[in-house]
Amino acid sequence: MQRPKKPMPPLNALRAFEAAARLQSLTKASEELFVTQGAVSQQVKLLEEYLGAPLFTRKSRKLQLTDLGRSYLPVLTQAFSNMRASTQELFDTSHQPVLQIKSGTTFAQRWLVERLPKFMAKYPEYRVRLKTSVWPNGESVDGVDLEICHGYGDFSGSLVQRIIKEHWQVVASPEFMEKYPGSHQLDRLIEMPLISIMGYREGWHSWFGEQGLVELQPMTSFESDNTTMAIDMAEAGVGALLGLSGHLYEPLQNGRLIKAHEYEMEAECGHYLVLPNRPMTAKVDNFCRWMLEELEQHPCKDNLDWNLSL
Repeated sequence: MQRPKKPMPPLNALRAFEAAARLQSLTKASEELFVTQGAVSQQVKLLEEYLGAPLFTRKSRKLQLTDLGRSYLPVLTQAFSNMRASTQELFDTSHQPVLQIKSGTTFAQRWLVERLPKFMAKYPEYRVRLKTSVWPNGESVDGVDLEICHGYGDFSGSLVQRIIKEHWQVVASPEFMEKYPGSHQLDRLIEMPLISIMGYREGWHSWFGEQGLVELQPMTSFESDNTTMAIDMAEAGVGALLGLSGHLYEPLQNGRLIKAHEYEMEAECGHYLVLPNRPMTAKVDNFCRWMLEELEQHPCKDNLDWNLSL
């Protein structure tokens, strides 16, 4: 019984064939790969045996690709080119330091991204690598230079500073308010379609409870795992949203949303700047100082004194 082949041919054999075929010379391939000409020839023969088909025709010491070899070459050339480019992009930071930032999806989309060009204009020597997470929690901050996350400040083993303090607000689209009037009355509001955001300790039950309706169990019609989607749902007239003021400021300002009820509940949670508990680099210090300057105009800014600096 014939043994099944491995899913991929040997990498060294692929590299030897790709170089020899692209350069049309075993000698030039050996120089590029820093091996002997005999080693290149041996690896090419190994690949041909593996594939069960000739890749070269050898006439008078001149290499000539077969039809199969000619078809195979551009696939391998592109693959090795992609690997080289990706390796350089991800790991070669000798010429341009990479600043790795992890952020909550909503904060990145609604605040950070549109301001990054200003940071790059001030610090063109950096490359910014932005990673996002629906529920960032500060636990994986060691994999990046810094994290901007929403939570309750209980991030162990890290340097932590709260930057945004918020309130819970009830908002809806103007069209929704026309369709469902009387939201200022709690008994009317609870009967309306309600939108909630998953992952928080506070919610509609807390909001109604602070107004004396402790035993009330509001049933939300729609739930979302991120604030951006919940805001989009509210703007589309899906329901009334209980959301955080820091994210609702812009849609309230431009009129896409309006307050459906005046009561605001103080949020236990907030946005935090979380840094690994290690000596700070200049690039992190520069970004944090720049970000706190930008946050001076934020309506929910909290502690913007840079007390985690070098």
